[in-house]
Amino acid sequence: MSYQEATVAKISDLENGGMKSAKVGETDVLLAKVDGKFYALYGKCTHYGASLADGVLNGRRLVCPWHHACFDVKTGRHLEACGIDGLPTYDLRIEGEDVIVRVPGDSPDRVPNILARPEPANGKSYAIIGGGAAAAYAAEGMREAGFTGRIALINAEEELPYDRPNCSKEYLQGEAPEAWMPLRPESFYKEHDITLLKGHRVNKVDTGGKKIHFEKGEPLAYDKLLIATGATPRQLSVRGAGSSNVRTLRSLRDSRELRELGRGADKVAIVGSSFIGLECAMSLKHLDCEVTVVAPEEVPFARIWGKAVGQRIRKWHEEAGVQFRLGRKVKQIYTQGDVSTLELDDGSQLTANLVLAGIGVQPATGFLDSLETEQDGGIRVDEYLQAAPDIYAAGDIAHYPYRGEPARIEHWKVACQQGRVAGMNMAGARLKYQAVPFFWSAQQDKVLGYVGHVKDYDETIVEGDLDGDSFLVHYVKDGAIRATLSLFRDAESCAIQELMHDGRMPTPEEVKKGVDWVRLLKG
Repeated sequence: MSYQEATVAKISDLENGGMKSAKVGETDVLLAKVDGKFYALYGKCTHYGASLADGVLNGRRLVCPWHHACFDVKTGRHLEACGIDGLPTYDLRIEGEDVIVRVPGDSPDRVPNILARPEPANGKSYAIIGGGAAAAYAAEGMREAGFTGRIALINAEEELPYDRPNCSKEYLQGEAPEAWMPLRPESFYKEHDITLLKGHRVNKVDTGGKKIHFEKGEPLAYDKLLIATGATPRQLSVRGAGSSNVRTLRSLRDSRELRELGRGADKVAIVGSSFIGLECAMSLKHLDCEVTVVAPEEVPFARIWGKAVGQRIRKWHEEAGVQFRLGRKVKQIYTQGDVSTLELDDGSQLTANLVLAGIGVQPATGFLDSLETEQDGGIRVDEYLQAAPDIYAAGDIAHYPYRGEPARIEHWKVACQQGRVAGMNMAGARLKYQAVPFFWSAQQDKVLGYVGHVKDYDETIVEGDLDGDSFLVHYVKDGAIRATLSLFRDAESCAIQELMHDGRMPTPEEVKKGVDWVRLLKG
C-alpha cells in the first residue's frame, strides 16, 4: 500500500484542546490535541462535508459547525447525528518540533460503523414502524449494539429512508439530485439483513399479542417494537381545501410533485408562516414563482423567537421578492381550472396556481389504540426512550424527559439521535438519551441554528446586531439561558451546545458582560 506523509504543524502550534486543518497530498486532515496528545483524522464531516476545524472540541467530542454531528476525536467514531459514519484516523509521529501525519494513498472519506453480523440461530425479531431518519438510525443502532436477530423496517412510503430536511430546501429548488436524498443505498440494508417493507401501511398494533397488522397482507410478529412514525401535516379546514391545487409538504413524493407544479405555476400562495411554509416560500421563489405568504401572525416566529427576530426574517424574504399578507386567515378557497382564489377574512382575495398549506404537523399515531397516547397524540417515554415493556418510541412522536419535564421536539437531529439510542437500548445497551436539541432552518440565503429548547422565556440577550451579518440571541427562563439562536456564529453555537451538555452554561449576567464562548468551553 502506498502512503503520503507531510509535516502538518509544529508541536507548539496547538494548545491543549486546539485544532488545525491541513493537507496531506489531496486528503483533508484535522490535527487535534487532547490531554497533551496529538490525533489526526479526516477533516470533513460525513454529513455534508463541513470543515471540522471550524467546529469545536470538547474533550474527546468533536462537533461539526454546520449541523452539530459529533465524533470521538481519538477514534473517529460517530457519536451523534447528523453524521452516520465515522472518520478515518491517521498515524502520526513527532520528529523534533514537527508533527508528521501519514495517510494511505487510497484513504476513504468515512469509516462505516462496526455492526454485528446477523445470525440465523437468533430467532428474535425487532420491528420498526416508520421509514424516516429515526427508523434508519435505530436499525443501525440495533446492529451497532450487537443485535444479531431479524430487523424489519416498515415504511408506508415507497422510499428508502431519506434526507427529509432537504425536501423543503435544495431538492425542492431542483438543485439537489435524487442521488443525494437516500441516507443509505438499498444494498446497505441487504448487507446487514435489515428487511425494508416499503409501501406497508400499519392499521393496528396488538401490543398484547405482539403483532403488527397492515392494511393489506399478513400480520407481522415482533419481540420488541420501535414506533418512529413521525408526524403528518395539518390540513386546511376551510371550504375548497380539498382542491388538487392545495398541497402540503411532508414526504419526498410531496416535494417531487411540488417541484414540478412550481415550475409550471406563475403564482403560489403559502398558507402559514411556519418553518416549512417559509422554507418553501424561499424554494418556490427560486423556481421563479410569485410567492405570497398568508398567516394569522402579525410577525413570523414572534412567539418562539421574538418580534425583532421575526421582523428580520420577514425582511430577508421581502428582499428576495416574497410578499406577505400577515394578520389574515383564509376563509375559503374557490378553484376553477388551474387557478385558485383565496378569500381572506378581511374580504380581500388572492389568486394562485398552487396553494401550499404549512400550518404545522401532528404526531402520526392514529393507528395506535392499544397504547396510551398524550393529548396531542404523542407517546410518553422514559429517559431510555421506552414507552412500555418491549415498546420504544423516537422522533416527532416522543415526549421524553428534558430538564425535568416531558418535551416533544420536532427536530430532525433529535429524531436521528433518538432513533439510534432507542435502537441500541432495544439491543440491551441501556443508554440515557441526553443530547442537547439542535435544529437549523434556511431562510433565504441565511441559515439559522437553534440550540437548546424553551417553550417561553422571560428575556432575551442579543450578541451582535440583528440587522447585521451575524448574531446570537439567548433566551432566558427562570434565571438561566435555555436556548440560543445563531446566525453565522457556528463555532459559538457549537460551544454553547457543549456547555449545555456539560451543565457549564454561564449566567445571564455573565453573558451580558461579554463571553468568549469557545475559550470558555476550553476552560
